[in-house]
Amino acid sequence: MGDSIIDEDALSARLQACTSKKLRMFDELRTGSTLCPFWDIIVLTATDEDQAHAYSAQLETKRLRKEIPGQCKYLVFPDPRGPKIGNGGATLHALEQLEEAHGSELDNLKILLIHAGGYSKRLPNVSVVGKIFTALPFGNPVYTMLEMKLASYIEFPQKMSPGVFVTCADDIELLDCDGDLSFTGSGFTALGHPSTLDIGTTHGVFVLDKASAAAASNAKPFKEPPCVRAVCARFTHKPPVQRMHDLGAPIPATGQVYTDSAYYFDRPTAKLLLEFYSANKPLSVEVDAYGDFLQALGPESTDEYTRDASNVITDDDDLASTRLKLYNHLRKTPLNVILCNLSKFYHIGTIPEYLFHYTTDSRFRTETGCVREAFALRSNVDEESKASGALGDVAIIHSVVPADVVMGSKTIIEYSTLAPGSSIGDDCVISCLSVASPVHVPSGVFLHTTKTAKGYVTIVYGTSEDLKSGAKYTEAKHKLTLCNTTLGPALARLQCPQSSLWAPSTGKCTLWNATLFPCLPTEHESATYAIHMAALALGLPDTTTLDPPLASLELLDMQGILQTKDLQGILDSRSHLRDTIAAGLQ
Repeated sequence: MGDSIIDEDALSARLQACTSKKLRMFDELRTGSTLCPFWDIIVLTATDEDQAHAYSAQLETKRLRKEIPGQCKYLVFPDPRGPKIGNGGATLHALEQLEEAHGSELDNLKILLIHAGGYSKRLPNVSVVGKIFTALPFGNPVYTMLEMKLASYIEFPQKMSPGVFVTCADDIELLDCDGDLSFTGSGFTALGHPSTLDIGTTHGVFVLDKASAAAASNAKPFKEPPCVRAVCARFTHKPPVQRMHDLGAPIPATGQVYTDSAYYFDRPTAKLLLEFYSANKPLSVEVDAYGDFLQALGPESTDEYTRDASNVITDDDDLASTRLKLYNHLRKTPLNVILCNLSKFYHIGTIPEYLFHYTTDSRFRTETGCVREAFALRSNVDEESKASGALGDVAIIHSVVPADVVMGSKTIIEYSTLAPGSSIGDDCVISCLSVASPVHVPSGVFLHTTKTAKGYVTIVYGTSEDLKSGAKYTEAKHKLTLCNTTLGPALARLQCPQSSLWAPSTGKCTLWNATLFPCLPTEHESATYAIHMAALALGLPDTTTLDPPLASLELLDMQGILQTKDLQGILDSRSHLRDTIAAGLQ
């Protein structure tokens, strides 16, 4: 987490041991070989009913295969139709749905609520299945972010009073749970991670009361319990460095701050939030479960933030009014923080983060137990080559990759079947591809195949591209890129007019809303056509024109792919691949 008073090697070793223990406990729990206190209900939020259906189908598959514990209830709540309401609104709506279904039973239940809505535009290989089901490079069967969340929090339910623990789907918190880790106080209790001031500018920052700040200053690494309970005077969201100093957030002994990740609130506080929602629904603005909930808390909180639009998506009078009402409803509610002095926080929500952590970040890989081949079938690979680490800095997940496939550095292959003789460049993401003959993928290319009602569609981008970045129609050719090359020349080589990607009236042109990806009848045709598109867009030598021409095919944008996805077909394909790998590994 930046400049730390803790030896980083010692911290990684400690987190590796703690994580390994939690993974073993989770594996024993999900297979039924042991029992321990666990959540009564696990809730996933979803953007809409279609995503909720996709989540429910995957949860049921995992439950039947004993990939997740079967003794608790799993629920999925889509956001209500209408304007976007943010993760704070999703929390309020989920609380209402729980109240309607369980009523006073909730007085005795422990609930894990995971914010899983959104279509993962910055990590599009999980846009269809959902970011909570992002595959991780370890486990047999392969872990996803869901299993990792459940394993990471395996010790929480036994240290928790009835209430709700809230977390996000695209981050991993690793921590040593020894010491005063308990979620039994009134109000909110959050996890706090030692962080540099620079990290604090992009996260929420806890301002400890004087007694807690003094205690934190006296803390000695490995000499005191790793978790220390503290009281917060207030919370500030994505503050500038000077603001942190003005509020007294930095701990004098370390010069660091404690930043947020996940939090708990007790049953009376859940009822308090429900009172607010009942009086103010339907919401017409996006409420933040962090910035809008937590900034109202603590004895020194003020309503100043309700008028600050610097960290909001859309600023209008309704938003300011809603934030002020929420502040007045929650103000002075206690905010406690668990100072997780031996902890780390990892975000895996973008292609660069995904590539870095899985292939290059040695500390992440050590601490979580990542392997180079996670439930992978490598035909004709001898044991000596495996032991020597000849695979290099790549990650192969739930895939069939013959021994003679050449793979560049910092590349991930997941849920794919590659043909002998294929080659993959550096910095690539190969997701859900199935090819029957050799293919050659240039460096820096992202490929992901999805089965839709119209056929197979393979999306192709550059791994350095942000699909949310946009430009005006008249500027898109110059400001946007495709496969890491300027869009205008790339489209010219593809013989594809810009007007086929976006209507000239489009307000914001992005790769997400570009109608660029053809539907083809087989996985192999779809994948090889997309690879051909990448080579042509990059202007690689000896690349022929597309046949059939791109303009002659039915093209979809990412939203169209999501709307026409064949989820059961996708899950069936992964299941078949799973059986193939399992049989080959016997």
